[in-house]
Amino acid sequence: LKQVFLNLLLNSLDAMNGHGRLDIATAARGAELEVAIADNGAGIAPKDLPHIFDPFFSTKTDGTGLGLAIVQGIVQEHRGHIKVQSQLGQGTTMCVFLPAAAD
Repeated sequence: LKQVFLNLLLNSLDAMNGHGRLDIATAARGAELEVAIADNGAGIAPKDLPHIFDPFFSTKTDGTGLGLAIVQGIVQEHRGHIKVQSQLGQGTTMCVFLPAAAD
């Protein structure tokens, strides 16, 4: 999970291009824990949003396109899921939901 949050934080910092606001919030939501990472960076284009977790998809000139694919895989291995909200030019929020208790 350390890799998940490190990747999401680095993506947010990159999207803000050296300045902006980064918020991290946590909450217990029934049987799930939520960690939300929100930035006011560049945002994700609507046409790109459905592909951000696809392996080798990247909008960065130096990106491999594996970061978010790996993030999603790790979260799913922990029986969780990710929700993304983004508006071009206004920022992105990545919400990671994980089970609150082990079975």
